[in-house]
Amino acid sequence: MWPLEAMYIFDDERVVVESLTAEVNVTAPSQVRIYQRAFKEMCAMAVYGPAAKSLIERAAGGLS
Repeated sequence: MWPLEAMYIFDDERVVVESLTAEVNVTAPSQVRIYQRAFKEMCAMAVYGPAAKSLIERAAGGLS
């Protein structure tokens, strides 16, 4: 199973949002900014480098 929604930010003028059954092209500047802000917040929560590797290893270890 995959996530039911994905977003692709192409530039400051267009965001494409894919759902299970449709693709939405967002071009209204105020809405594009919402997606840009959401992406920025997700980047701030993301884990990178050795910390990400450790997190993945701990999760994988819990599966066995």
